[in-house]
Amino acid sequence: MQCPDEERIEWICLKFEGLIIRHDYNAWLKGDMTLLSRLFSTSHCLEIVSFPQLSRKKLLCSAAILGLIVLLTGLVVRINFKGHYEGVFLLKGSGRYLFELKDDLYLGDEHRLIYGLDFDDPLYRIAHLFDRNRHEAPYLAYEWNTKDGEGYIRNYLPDGRQLVTNFSRFTDDLGKEAAGLIVGGGMPDSVMEDNHTRMSETGMSYFNGKRWFHIWCNANEAVLSAQTLKPVYPSQWKFLGSKVLNASEKVLTLMSSHQITIDNVPLRMDRVAFFKAGEPYFILSVRIQNMGKQFASYSYMYGDEPWLGNFGSSEGNVGWTKDGLVKQVGSIDTNKHTFAGMFDYGNDLIGEGHDYTMMANFMEWRSDPNPGAYFSNSPFDKFDPATHTPLNSNGRFIGLQWWGDLKPGETERYYIAIGMAGLDPKTGLPAKPEVDWKME
Repeated sequence: MQCPDEERIEWICLKFEGLIIRHDYNAWLKGDMTLLSRLFSTSHCLEIVSFPQLSRKKLLCSAAILGLIVLLTGLVVRINFKGHYEGVFLLKGSGRYLFELKDDLYLGDEHRLIYGLDFDDPLYRIAHLFDRNRHEAPYLAYEWNTKDGEGYIRNYLPDGRQLVTNFSRFTDDLGKEAAGLIVGGGMPDSVMEDNHTRMSETGMSYFNGKRWFHIWCNANEAVLSAQTLKPVYPSQWKFLGSKVLNASEKVLTLMSSHQITIDNVPLRMDRVAFFKAGEPYFILSVRIQNMGKQFASYSYMYGDEPWLGNFGSSEGNVGWTKDGLVKQVGSIDTNKHTFAGMFDYGNDLIGEGHDYTMMANFMEWRSDPNPGAYFSNSPFDKFDPATHTPLNSNGRFIGLQWWGDLKPGETERYYIAIGMAGLDPKTGLPAKPEVDWKME
């Protein structure tokens, strides 16, 4: 006996709308086959109606397989999505994880990268390039994540030139990520190829219209106990948050706050960065306050082995002050000098020629008392000036160091202008730009 055509059509129509399947499925769950037998009296129809049972088995099986995949993935893959949405990046894992999946890529991650998909749209870059050429005056563009304290600032200069500063977009030597206004790192497109030419567009970098030059690398900063000299690095500071205080195409002011514990005394650090369109530097204000109930003695260090000119190499880097070039390790008299920098020129004391990039950087400081300042072959190089050791390592370094003693509630402030220097057309040696300390 065949099912009537109209019933078959009705059944198909209702099945398409999902009504009969739901009703029959509930009846099957209750063990009530009366309704099904009454509607469909042939084995052919009953066989068709029994299809939901197969669907349920498939559904349960699929769910079990999916659950197993999720479980196994959770055991071997660390999911590290921060909401940055810069792309999808699969990295070699660390610790108990075989892999790590991220939505952003920092400088320092490139050696672990297996596969990366960068969401940065090349069409946007091309459109922005044409838009930039319509601007006769310099202007600023930025991206800043207040929650995670990371981002970058692009200072667009005439003739297609750029000066870019990245903050906290790197993984440090401890395998940790800093947060806040800590110079360093880069965007995924400059990092994922693990190519030193592309990676020159990290830290602070300069584009002359043809290529990128590395100006400053990841800053070497630390707060040390004056008693034990144990350093606490930025990735170990407690990040308290960040703000955009002022933003326009002409000026930009950012702030980040941190807590650092030295000898069981909590110190609060507020950092403010001031940018002005067209200026080849920014000013960093550092305020340290004793938030504890005991006296605090500390040292604050700021410096860098900048790999000036080309990322990954200190070759050719020498120091400079207003008195000329510095080719050996040694201290800088800060009662006489208020700025110093490095110059990618070549150190003839070790047989280097003078066919380098001729890029120069500088740091200028304002504080009372003055910091200690020095050139060395590494951040913690214990040098004896009497040995006349040349600057010859791949980590040629310039550093500043302050010592502070704070009673509970007291504060100390330090100001540093950090940027790129030009060249004197008469001498061919570095020339520092005039710094506007108004910070407005």
